[in-house]
Amino acid sequence: MSLQILPRGKWVGARVKRVEDPRFLTGEARYLADLQIPGTVHAAFVRSPYGHARIRRIDTSAARALPGVLAVFTAEDVATLPPLASGLPIEGLKPTPQTVLAKDKIRFIGEAVAVVVAENRYIAEDAAELVEVDYERLPAVTDAERAMA
Repeated sequence: MSLQILPRGKWVGARVKRVEDPRFLTGEARYLADLQIPGTVHAAFVRSPYGHARIRRIDTSAARALPGVLAVFTAEDVATLPPLASGLPIEGLKPTPQTVLAKDKIRFIGEAVAVVVAENRYIAEDAAELVEVDYERLPAVTDAERAMA
């Protein structure tokens, strides 16, 4: 097998003058968070701090009571939604559908267990911290060979 050297494109390795710097350095740049679109609501997810656990109970009452919170959802509220699935057509990849929110068991650190919808992101984040989740930690498998066994 011979190694073929491909010709360089006009941008690879070329010096390109940055044109965006002045607006960032002068504070005139706009970020997505700066846009105020009427009717926009914000969501914050409650995520598991454990890699493997059983969900005993989720109490959303304090989050729901916070002014500005529009809704709080758990797996029971979204049970009719289809599971998420990888859309990547990779040969040999076993599809592993995943529920939108964890229902009974946590399978990885950061798995979403609830979502708070609120009038702004700050209220959503504050309310997400008020959601109480009672977990029963389970042993986690942390190496690939043990996981396959």
